[in-house]
Amino acid sequence: MKTSRTPLFIFLASLLAAIVCRPSTTAEIGEWQLVWSDEFETEGLPNAQWWDYEEGYIRNEEAQYYTVAREENARIENGSLIIEARRDNFEGRPITSASLHSSRSASWTYGKIEVRAQLATGRGTWPAIWMLGDNIGEAGWPGCGEIDIMEYVGYELETVYGTVHTTAYNHVANTEVGGNLQFDDLTETMHSYSIEWSPDEIRFFVDDQNYFTFTNDGTGNDATWPFHRPQHLKLNLAIGGGWGGSQGIDNAIFPARFLIDYVRVYQRKESPPYTIDLQSSGPGNLRVEPEKESYVDGEQITLIADPDIGTRLGKWKNVQVPRALEVPLVVNRSLQIQADFLNPNALNRNTDFSDQLSGWYNWIGGGAAANIAATSQEAALIDVTQSGSEDWHVQFGQGGLPLESGKRYQLQFDASASSGSPSLVAALAMNSEPFTTYTSNVTQLTSSPLTFTLDYTHNTVTNPNTRIEFRLGRAAGSVTLDNVTLRSLDDDALSPYEAWKRDHQIRPINDTGDPDSDGTPNLIEFLLGTDPYQVQAYSPFYSISPSREGPLLSLSEMLLPAAAEHQVSTVEEKSEDLQHWARSENAEPSLKFKRLALRAPAAIAD
Repeated sequence: MKTSRTPLFIFLASLLAAIVCRPSTTAEIGEWQLVWSDEFETEGLPNAQWWDYEEGYIRNEEAQYYTVAREENARIENGSLIIEARRDNFEGRPITSASLHSSRSASWTYGKIEVRAQLATGRGTWPAIWMLGDNIGEAGWPGCGEIDIMEYVGYELETVYGTVHTTAYNHVANTEVGGNLQFDDLTETMHSYSIEWSPDEIRFFVDDQNYFTFTNDGTGNDATWPFHRPQHLKLNLAIGGGWGGSQGIDNAIFPARFLIDYVRVYQRKESPPYTIDLQSSGPGNLRVEPEKESYVDGEQITLIADPDIGTRLGKWKNVQVPRALEVPLVVNRSLQIQADFLNPNALNRNTDFSDQLSGWYNWIGGGAAANIAATSQEAALIDVTQSGSEDWHVQFGQGGLPLESGKRYQLQFDASASSGSPSLVAALAMNSEPFTTYTSNVTQLTSSPLTFTLDYTHNTVTNPNTRIEFRLGRAAGSVTLDNVTLRSLDDDALSPYEAWKRDHQIRPINDTGDPDSDGTPNLIEFLLGTDPYQVQAYSPFYSISPSREGPLLSLSEMLLPAAAEHQVSTVEEKSEDLQHWARSENAEPSLKFKRLALRAPAAIAD
């Protein structure tokens, strides 16, 4: 048998993406550069990295219930995103549709936003392509600013509208400003709807025809120009409501379809050098390698997301990279990169208010008065200016949470009072009539933030629509809430490998660590079922077999069953310099070095 002189290695890694930032077009200084896009080329649900969903009956007294990740209402088919409104009585809701948004994955300050779409037809339809300020939780609407790139109501068959809403100019005050344009085929063919947004103005276009321009008055007043902050994109198909339903809803329109061919976002190419600003929310940290004050155009970096023990990466924001803990990126502009980290065992969403008040509701009545907003420190502030006669006259909470019969649950939250000495009622209750309270606890708050816990066993029928409810109707003062988490004490959302790392106090990214220095890294210790802190006799965990192309590397047979069970993949790679590696089937046969790469599924969560 011939012996090979090709050196062999074993290599473990989190899934390091083989591609870089998706928009890859080059541009000259001052020209439009593609920075974000979705061409809707992969059939099925929209890409979960790029899009999230609104859920429920959201605004304008519209007739539709917005669903989450339901292909009947939002899917990619034949190269287009289809948002479909249906009269299907889904879970007791007569009409369903979808509203997609990019608030967790992308927002922009200035640029060209272009969406090519074919509009839904029929009386009662109300499709829209629009933008909202990321600071809506803090500034509210219309203070955050709204840019309606395209709105259409089905009873005006040939007219599309472009509008802006601010504190000074909005439809509630009947002071909104905008323009419109007429076409005779809006529901029969695709048209391009876009804006060009600069510090001085926002220009509105259909098929490159500029039909309205909103100009910055230069006063520096947010009431008239709040458009100097990031805005995210929304795509939705509403049915009925104050405008879309003002002439009723024609039952013959269903199913109504809003087709989007692509979304493309451009920004002006600036001169290098470029900077990278990293921001994270939730339990984890971000870093970049190499870490430098500035970068040249075309320089490659690696973004590294490091979730805390027992948690996961949620989404990258403002860069289109794969959902992985380590991703390469080519720098071609200054970037503000964000990522959120999530506790997968939390039944509720936006637990740390890093997405402002998204997913949380409030209700005020019984003569009480309160202001509720997200703070710049990513918490919820409830300022009760006038108390009511019952605790439930001021409510803040989140619904749609499942409680299963016989299971144990724990509600945990941080709370403090910045003024007054208010009492807080924390409860778990039905999220629909008769709003029965399952359990509650009264807590007296102090100026120092404290962590509170409410344990509960659900000894009644399963309810898929429970809610967390904080009641402050009798409390005069300001209360801050943060880190609100409802979790099951009987279930674990982590995979076996994630749970193993959590139980051994190993961070999710650390597959290659070797705490006991016995030559066996964490991932292999897990597959072997051994203790990462107890030295084991070393045994090779790969095998070598001959072939015409040289030695082949493979995982040892004793590890194969565990690797298959836990979806650990193996790939043989080759290199010339030990720095740049390629899959063996794609590499030159003459390359000197080989390694076997083991990759566990990345710790990511929606």
